[in-house]
Amino acid sequence: QRSTTGRGLAPTGTREVHLKLHCYRGAFGPWAAFSRRRAMPMSRTVLLSLLAVPASALRDSDGSARPYRLQRASPVTKALLAANVASFAVVQRRQRLFLALAKSNAALARGQYYRLASSCLLHANAAHLFVNSASLHNIGPVVEAHFGSTRFAALYAASGVCGNVLSWSLGRAPLSVGASGAIFGLLGGWAVFLASNQRVLEARGARNIGESLSSLATTCALNAALGLSPGSRLDNFGHAGGALGGMAFGALCGPRLREAWVPLRAGGPGLALVDQPLLRLPGRQPSGRRRGTPVGRQRRRA
Repeated sequence: QRSTTGRGLAPTGTREVHLKLHCYRGAFGPWAAFSRRRAMPMSRTVLLSLLAVPASALRDSDGSARPYRLQRASPVTKALLAANVASFAVVQRRQRLFLALAKSNAALARGQYYRLASSCLLHANAAHLFVNSASLHNIGPVVEAHFGSTRFAALYAASGVCGNVLSWSLGRAPLSVGASGAIFGLLGGWAVFLASNQRVLEARGARNIGESLSSLATTCALNAALGLSPGSRLDNFGHAGGALGGMAFGALCGPRLREAWVPLRAGGPGLALVDQPLLRLPGRQPSGRRRGTPVGRQRRRA
């Protein structure tokens, strides 16, 4: 999150089941990359291979033990990317609109709280837009696949607002815009997902999750150091608030996986991964192969 220019930061999840972390050095200067030496096989390819229970074989759940499904598409990520580009194109011709939607501490003090959310769609310049869009494009589909579109959208929005709230409450960055607080929230939510489900994931072949968590922490620390460097205009408190908001959301509403016996239409119960978050958002998980893929492995009781 920046007052004039921005820097983005996000891990890159690939279909070849690798997780890389990149720290973008600056909007106009050379980029410095921080990448993990050992790739962690922790993406949709690993999880998709873990369950033989077809979606059509699962009966409707009562909501307490819902089979966990990976979402194949990422419509919210695409919509956010399009919204970032569209809003940037509009405010280039209407500077008054930019000032009316940006996070302004003075305006927030007068009760214009909509700025806590609207500023997440604005960017100071083309470089700011490119870095944040590249970061969202890298991490967004991975998080949306594991959280689902509803939770992903809520995570993104809550993180962006939390980042602006912390920055405003501490009197930092009197005028700022950018989606980096929300992107840091995706990092925080993803880190909580890996930490809270580490045993389940490692039992199914995922490796180096601990190293990935360390890499996430190191990358965030590097970004914070850049924000404290002389001449930097990064809003570290906006980033920190977004990360903390994302972590809190991940702990309360993020996927919590465990094995459970679920009824099968074909007959007896089968053992599969179910998602039981501490707080479930309204709405049902996608059912059927068109929108999601169940994750786990099939077992039947004798």
